[in-house]
Amino acid sequence: MTVRAGVDTIFTRPAEPDTRRRTARRTQSDRTLSDRAPSGRTPSVRPPGTTDPGPTAGGVLDELSEVLFAPLPRSDQRAKGALYLRGLIAAEGRKSIRNIAAQVGGPELAQSLHHFIAASTWDWEPVSRALQRHADNELRFTAWVVQALPVPRKGRQAIGMWGVASDVTVPVRWHLVPFGQAAAGCVAAAARVCDPSTIGPRPVVLDLPGAELGPVFDRYARAGAPLLSAVPATLPVLDQGAGRGAGRGGRSLPAGRVLQLHRMLRRPVEWTDPATGAVRRSLVGGVPVEWAGLPLLLLGQWDAGQEQPVGCWLTNLTATPLGVLLRLAKLPRRVEQDFAGSASHVGALDDYEGRGADGWHRHMTLAAAAHVAQVVAAARARVRPWTHCMVSMERMGRSF
Repeated sequence: MTVRAGVDTIFTRPAEPDTRRRTARRTQSDRTLSDRAPSGRTPSVRPPGTTDPGPTAGGVLDELSEVLFAPLPRSDQRAKGALYLRGLIAAEGRKSIRNIAAQVGGPELAQSLHHFIAASTWDWEPVSRALQRHADNELRFTAWVVQALPVPRKGRQAIGMWGVASDVTVPVRWHLVPFGQAAAGCVAAAARVCDPSTIGPRPVVLDLPGAELGPVFDRYARAGAPLLSAVPATLPVLDQGAGRGAGRGGRSLPAGRVLQLHRMLRRPVEWTDPATGAVRRSLVGGVPVEWAGLPLLLLGQWDAGQEQPVGCWLTNLTATPLGVLLRLAKLPRRVEQDFAGSASHVGALDDYEGRGADGWHRHMTLAAAAHVAQVVAAARARVRPWTHCMVSMERMGRSF
């Protein structure tokens, strides 16, 4: 099955939805996030030395809180969720519960917020799904990235799902892989956070080293959903591109070897390095292969002066131009760069100090929501987020 839907719009700016609400005075990012606590909730405490941005009806945080916490059955849980979200943005440095509580009411709230995250009964999954839908509606994602990242000090891996828009990436879902389940857990988590029946016809890029990807490709093939994944050069694939006279059709060979045999098909492609912003040029080749019983395209990248490919990917986007595929394959690097630049604003993977997986998932779901809130605020204020507007983000984080 040839999958192509949604790929040609990856690097164009999506149209803004007509339903977005703006006010005439919303011209600066530090005035976009409302400092007014929702009705019936504890008002936030502004850190000393900051200025009042003024009340903003329908502020980003108010809107997001209404969307995220609507599934929670109890009013006290909804109120604490809104407080925790505000505290995540306002707290500087490590996003510990103690620091969060200090921003939204004082140290006496720490125990209450700890119970809300670590021991309460609310389910983080519906909140995570609501965040994904809201972020997609606001930012108009054109692709998704599912990436495995280590959790420092805990010896685990976190599988994150990121939405990719024209000039920003944001996490929308997280899943913690249990001890001893690195490979199988990655696949299960990837399937859980990136269900092809819910993400629409936009391509998904996987970066899950060591995972068995056969079940994922099979699932996406059955759903007719576009998928591209990094694979090791040692992965055995059936070369289907050599029947053109080379006499190697049907042989199972390592992916790197197959690409080397077809290096005459390489062509130059330009792409932007997310770490430096520089435009780079690489040689790229694509070879039809069969893997896990599926017809796929094996993509390879060569840098200048390299005899062996420096990157290998498999994809079911067999009719997509190689330049588009390579730029898709570079999205995980962009995610890493954006996440590293945003950690001081939205927290790191090991900020949660509790031991339970449920508490970690609740904290990281709300940390992702804080990330989305700041990016949406910046987008509405028409400024470039994260690496291009750190000062504005810092001002928003202090405007409570």
